[in-house]
Amino acid sequence: MKTPFVLILVILFFSFSEDQPECGERSLPYWYNGINSRVEGENITIRRAFAELQEYTNNIYPVDGFITLRLHISKTGKLCDMEVFEIDKDYQKTSFNQGELARELQMIAIELKDWKRDKELKTYNLIRFKIKDGKIEEIF
Repeated sequence: MKTPFVLILVILFFSFSEDQPECGERSLPYWYNGINSRVEGENITIRRAFAELQEYTNNIYPVDGFITLRLHISKTGKLCDMEVFEIDKDYQKTSFNQGELARELQMIAIELKDWKRDKELKTYNLIRFKIKDGKIEEIF
């Protein structure tokens, strides 16, 4: 009688003690329930990281719209993956400069380090780019 009980306890112990892979958890929004996820230096750091691309990139086509990067950050501050959303001024799915602009933005975003949070949870953070008149007008 003791053997099945002990066996069940051992199985339960090991099943609850297994950690999920660092990036395998579900991502929560950066603002959710006091997580307060952010990169060290916050908006200033983000704007500086993209400043050169913003200054020298013009002739973006389509000329107006938005690009959103959704960065999934592990509970230890590691970048797990990234999603890209591109829409034109009419909120229709598009691809700026045949996807080249999004690739350049992703390469810069990958280099962002020192992600902080108030709680150890996997989160996602958004970086948005407003495209107006063929230039990156705003980063927020």
